Amino acid sequence: MIRFLFDKFRAAPGPLKEARLIVADLAEEILDLAAHYAEKMREPKGQWEDVDGSKKACERHPSAKPGPGKSATERPSIGEEPSEPSHPPTRSLEVDPRFATALGLPANNKTQEFKVLAILWDAKSRGMDNLSAKAVSEHGERLGVAIRHENVRKVIRTRLGAFVDVHTEKTGSATVYRYRISTEGESHFVSKYLR
Repeated sequence: MIRFLFDKFRAAPGPLKEARLIVADLAEEILDLAAHYAEKMREPKGQWEDVDGSKKACERHPSAKPGPGKSATERPSIGEEPSEPSHPPTRSLEVDPRFATALGLPANNKTQEFKVLAILWDAKSRGMDNLSAKAVSEHGERLGVAIRHENVRKVIRTRLGAFVDVHTEKTGSATVYRYRISTEGESHFVSKYLR
C-alpha cells in the first residue's frame, strides 16, 4: 500500500516534479532500509550465512579487538555479533579471465557504478535479462561483488540512466522495476573496464 502511495506521489501532475521524485525515492529507500534491518533483527544472533547458504557459528576475526575479559581467539557468545566479517564474498561462478581481472581490482570494487554494470553485463552474457534490484544483488554475491539492492536502485536512478534500461511491471497496486544493461552500457563497460 505504501509503495502504491509513493507511485501516486511520483506521478501526480503539478509543480516541483523533480523534488517529489527525490522525496519519494528517499522515502522508499528509508522504508527498504528499515525492512532490511528489521529482517536482520529477526535472524538468530551468533550465526552468519555462508556463500552456500549454510549457517555457521560466528568466529571472531583475528584482527578484531576482544571484548572485555575475552581473548582474541575466543568465540563470541550467542548474543554477540562479530565486529567485522571474517572474509569478503567469494565468487561461486566461473567468469572470463578479463572479467575476473576487472573484478579483482580493488579500485573497481570501490565504485558502485562498476559493481552494477559488471553484474548486469555478466547477467546479460549469461542470458539473464530484466533483473530486479534484489536479483542483481544476489547475482553479484555469486560473482563475489557485494552490493545491496537499495544501492542498486539508487545508483541506476542517479548515475547510470544512459547505461541501463529500466522496465516497469505493474503488480496489483505496486510497480516492480527490472533492469538490463543497454547497448551503450555494454560498450562503455567493455571499453572502460575490460581493456
